[in-house]
Amino acid sequence: MKSYADTDLSQLIEVHEYFYAQNDEIAAHSCIWGDFNFSLNGILDYEIEGIHHLSPPNYGLWIPAHTAHACIAREIQPTHYICIHLHPVLCNYFPTTTKAVEISPFLRHLIKEILRQKPATTAVEYEHLLQVLLDQLRTAPAYEHYLPQTQHRVLKPILQQLSNPQCFAKSLQQILHKFQFTERHLLRLSQQELQLSLAEWRNRAKILYAIDQLHAGSTVKKLAYDLGYQHSSSFIEFFKRYTGQTPAQLRE
Repeated sequence: MKSYADTDLSQLIEVHEYFYAQNDEIAAHSCIWGDFNFSLNGILDYEIEGIHHLSPPNYGLWIPAHTAHACIAREIQPTHYICIHLHPVLCNYFPTTTKAVEISPFLRHLIKEILRQKPATTAVEYEHLLQVLLDQLRTAPAYEHYLPQTQHRVLKPILQQLSNPQCFAKSLQQILHKFQFTERHLLRLSQQELQLSLAEWRNRAKILYAIDQLHAGSTVKKLAYDLGYQHSSSFIEFFKRYTGQTPAQLRE
C-alpha cells in the first residue's frame, strides 16, 4: 500500500460545503477520488450504482473512487451539504464498497472548525486538523446501509408496517402480533437479512420520518404524539440519542 507520509494532506484531502434547495439534483457521476458525503441538517437521498441509500445528519456515506452516484435534496429548507474528497492514495485505507458511516458530535464539530478556520489557518495547523479528520473517518463505525431493505417474503410486509407513519403509535408487539411468526424467529430473520433488530430498524425509520416532518414545519408536540410518546421530553431524548441533536438544534 502506497504511503501518504511524505505528502502534504492538504494535497490529498479537500473539504467543501454546499447549500441545495429542495429538488436540487446532482446528476450521476463518478470520480477518481473517493467521497465522504453528509448533510449537517437534513436527509440525503442517494442512488449509488443502482442502490437507494439514505443518509440522515448523524450518518454520512463513504463512496469509493470510480463509483457512480447521484443525489437529490428532498428537504423544504436548504440542505447544508458537506463533501470530503480523498485522493486515491488515501482510498486504500477505506472500504472498497459504499458504507453508511456514523458521525460523532466531535467529527461534526471538527469539520465545521476546518471550514471556519481554513482561510486563516497556517499550513502546519491545517495539516494537524486534516490528520485528525482522517483518523476520525478511518475509525468511525461503518455499516452496509442506514435503513437496509429486503425482498424476503416474510420480512418485506413487516417492514412496510414498521415504516408506516400511521402505525408508529402502536407498539412493536402490536404490529408483529398479526403476523404468524414467533418474535424469536423474526429476530433471527432480521439479523440475518438486515443485520439489525426489528426494534432498531423501526427506530431508524421513525428518525427519518421525524427529520422530514420537522423540516416540513411539524411541531415537536405533534411529532411526539404521532410517534407514540406521551411526553415531548421522551421524544426529544429519543431524537437526540439517534442524531446527536435536539429537534430545535436540527432546525437551526
